[in-house]
Amino acid sequence: MPYNDKDVVEGYIIAYGPYLWVVKGCEHPKGFFIAYPRYLRRDGLKVKDPSLGVSIARKLGLVKYFDCLMMEVPLVPRDEVEFVLNPFDRDQWPQLPGSIASFLNALNVMDSRHVGLAGSYLVSRVLPVKPRDLDLLVKGRDLGLRIYNRLVDMRNRGLTKPYVENEDFGGTDPKTRNALLRYRVLEGIFNDLVYSIRVISCLENEVPKCVSRVEYYTGEVVIIKALSPFAMPYLYEAILGDYGRVFVRSQRMRFSEIPEQSRLLVSNCRIEYYEDGEVYLSLDNPECLVSILM
Repeated sequence: MPYNDKDVVEGYIIAYGPYLWVVKGCEHPKGFFIAYPRYLRRDGLKVKDPSLGVSIARKLGLVKYFDCLMMEVPLVPRDEVEFVLNPFDRDQWPQLPGSIASFLNALNVMDSRHVGLAGSYLVSRVLPVKPRDLDLLVKGRDLGLRIYNRLVDMRNRGLTKPYVENEDFGGTDPKTRNALLRYRVLEGIFNDLVYSIRVISCLENEVPKCVSRVEYYTGEVVIIKALSPFAMPYLYEAILGDYGRVFVRSQRMRFSEIPEQSRLLVSNCRIEYYEDGEVYLSLDNPECLVSILM
């Protein structure tokens, strides 16, 4: 399956070694993809725990300290990728059940080439996995905002309902996870279909901006303005203890759509100083824990 490696961003699936890997984010070092093992190619067994995924990548010799980001990340060599599953290539989609077609029609995106199929439904094209939930990718902030507004309308009309997560997720406790899910329309249930929609603002991958210094913060965070609550990277303006006003950023969907005036207690989260002078509190490092106080 030939591909242009500049197209490979968040949600694409790449084949390397004994696993299918999910690509994370839009910023990747030259010659590599930042990606995590998700499915064992032999039998389709899913790697659910992110820490287990890092352990697998480490055993394969793929976890490297990346000076630009000042952290360890799993790096898959681009020239060793066997094939790519492109969420936006509809020739790679499996036949979809009627419930998904109904949802796409409700969003008015059935024929949009900027709406992609990700997750287990995409993987089912090449592995014996039984899809459970629907994962969609949306390229572009404008289309993403239109879909987001449509989802808000559908939630207000009772056409969708919040999803309650019974599994543990890294980075938050179950109370916080479900408290934030109550407000989120990018994840939910349409009829009996559990869906998740990621809006990515980049159209192709790019070289990461480099970090010049890192500190770690534990304390209260008050979200005062949602700057990009629906499109990755999710971005907020917040009050952060003695630091005053800062930007809070995450690539993780669990931190999308955080309501303004939310009070969070964070532990061991990175404050990242970039070479261009920007400063962010990141909620994405593995040691970072977030609890809601509202």
